[in-house]
Amino acid sequence: MAMSSPSLRHLPHGDDLLLRETNHRCANDLQLVVSLLGLQSRRAEIPEVRQALADAMDRVAILARARGAINHGSLSLEAALLQTCEALQAQAEPRSILISLHIRQNTVSLSANQITILALVVNELTTNAIKHAFSEGASGHVTITVNRITGGDLVITIDDDGLPLPKHGSVQGSGLGLGLAKRLMASIDGLLIPPSPGSKLFQLEITPAAEC
Repeated sequence: MAMSSPSLRHLPHGDDLLLRETNHRCANDLQLVVSLLGLQSRRAEIPEVRQALADAMDRVAILARARGAINHGSLSLEAALLQTCEALQAQAEPRSILISLHIRQNTVSLSANQITILALVVNELTTNAIKHAFSEGASGHVTITVNRITGGDLVITIDDDGLPLPKHGSVQGSGLGLGLAKRLMASIDGLLIPPSPGSKLFQLEITPAAEC
């Protein structure tokens, strides 16, 4: 596995300030992109285009929140996932769908890039569940769990109590798609394991990077 970048508390003072300033500017730039995508989405006349722009806006917003958390010193998966779940709950609540996050063990030694990618993939899989796993008017529950397994690997599971997956077992909808989500996980030396037959549980596995 690749070594992680140093956490904020391990950086020399000057480098710490530089990193915070860089993250602050990056977060501001991402928020500008979110605003522009939202504006274009509202102006789009074709429903498919409007939805694609809205989906892109949601994903960039996840990146902006993660960068914002890093800028405030909350360089942790727990903080990133909590923010992600709060945003997801805002989408799910009008449909009486509950999003719950369970942290079984504290997670350490994750780089900023690992945290951002994990939050993005969790957001994608959970958003697909909100959109496609429940019948119109039916309430439901999406559960996100963070744990460690033998050997120290970090595991995040996303499960729901909605409709069964199609027989082909792929993620529904027009989002990132299972293939791209797998590639995102591979980019941080992680693994996305689709549900086994009869299950709806997606599993994300990653070996935490060694601390510098």
